[in-house]
Amino acid sequence: MQHARQRTLWMKNWCMAAVVIAIAGVSSNPAWGLITGGEGNDPVADPGWPKGAVSVFNTQCRIAYWEGPPFGGGQSHAECRGDTEAFQKVLDDFAEIDTPFKRVVLHDGIGRSFWLNPNGDKEKAEKAKIDWLFVVWNPESRKRQRQLPVGMSSVGKRDPVVLAQLDVYTGGSIAWAKVKIPEGIDVIDQRLEPHGFTLEDGVVLEGKVVDAVTRAPLKANLELQKIEPQKEGGYHYIKLVEATTNAEGRWVVKKGPQEWCRLVLTADGYAPRVIGYAKYDDQPQWSEHNSELVKPGTVSGRVIDSHGRPLAEANVGIDNIDVKNIGSYEIPNNSNVKTDADGRFSLNSIPISAATVVVYRDGYVRRGLGLKIEVPATDLKLEMQSAAKLKVTVDFSIAKRAGNYLINIEPEGGEKIGSWGGTANIDANNQYSFENVPEGKYVIYGRPNPGSTDQQTDRKTVELKGGESSEVTLKAKS
Repeated sequence: MQHARQRTLWMKNWCMAAVVIAIAGVSSNPAWGLITGGEGNDPVADPGWPKGAVSVFNTQCRIAYWEGPPFGGGQSHAECRGDTEAFQKVLDDFAEIDTPFKRVVLHDGIGRSFWLNPNGDKEKAEKAKIDWLFVVWNPESRKRQRQLPVGMSSVGKRDPVVLAQLDVYTGGSIAWAKVKIPEGIDVIDQRLEPHGFTLEDGVVLEGKVVDAVTRAPLKANLELQKIEPQKEGGYHYIKLVEATTNAEGRWVVKKGPQEWCRLVLTADGYAPRVIGYAKYDDQPQWSEHNSELVKPGTVSGRVIDSHGRPLAEANVGIDNIDVKNIGSYEIPNNSNVKTDADGRFSLNSIPISAATVVVYRDGYVRRGLGLKIEVPATDLKLEMQSAAKLKVTVDFSIAKRAGNYLINIEPEGGEKIGSWGGTANIDANNQYSFENVPEGKYVIYGRPNPGSTDQQTDRKTVELKGGESSEVTLKAKS
């Protein structure tokens, strides 16, 4: 039996909240969510999965595992390698899991372990090969995810509740034609040939675009844009491939680029939409991206301070766009704007939807997860309060610092959705400064990463005042 190596991994997700639970501002940078997992097949304790899932997850074929997503967790991934006989046993056990919807998804090519190779490095590709991936949800965690705001949830509120899924990669050790499928399993074939393509077509993407209300096909333009992270933060997008829809609203791209890309749809008279993200490699694969577009509206208003004075240069953005009967609707680049000298702003091409307005300005803060609105919306008033600053220093006089060391700040009484808090690594001077903190009482503590709760510092409570700077020192434990 292989031994599991426990470690922690910081993983990107597309929320706007940076390291805080509440959205305290507008940012184009990705957030980092804490993902936990390990290597090997030592048994993992059942965290509340549907009955029967433990044996599938703890197969001897598992080479790595991890749990996500951020903001709640509860989705566990077992990355496995094995032949047809080994997979058949797993599939038979999978059929016995006590959940009404069980899904198997077939893919061309060879699977890649996220845990063993999160960045897709070529030199790690061989070690990271997998033949199947088992994904299982804790039902309560899945329920909580569906209740989160659109921009923070990893699942669509209208997605079917599939708690157990096997992704099978048929280009490796599994001879799919010899596999016997038990009853009660839904099989989705995402291989190229069943969809009329060949392996020589490489990466194939296709989809249909319709009006969200009338369901009529649309004349639209699809762009595959390369995503380039910028040293100063944020991303730059470069058009790589373009396709237009036919009379039925369909588009097709063959031999897609081997890049990290996003898919963006535009059409005259409609709000633009990001319909997907993916990192394509040199393996053939097929994916479908059927999409709906919505007519645009305007969001406008004014940002003021607690005394009613206008705030210029405040950054206003739209988040958590939730279109009726569609769900989440991400717009590409035009969701942020700065206020003018009189504190006024106007955002155009926002899809008609329920949404949230968020605002950021250095030195100020607006509590909560933003102002909920119905688009179009005009004459909005966004009031901001003076924010506090807190510098945290860790004293290592009785303990030697080794590697990363985390500082955690949370509101007195504990974290909850809508509150402000977060985690950050101290710098080379053993310090970290939290900026733009809402006024209030907070609990501060630190610990090494990786590390145990025994190494956690004593917890200190501080009261922060708007417009003021405070300092606190934590004493590291040996």
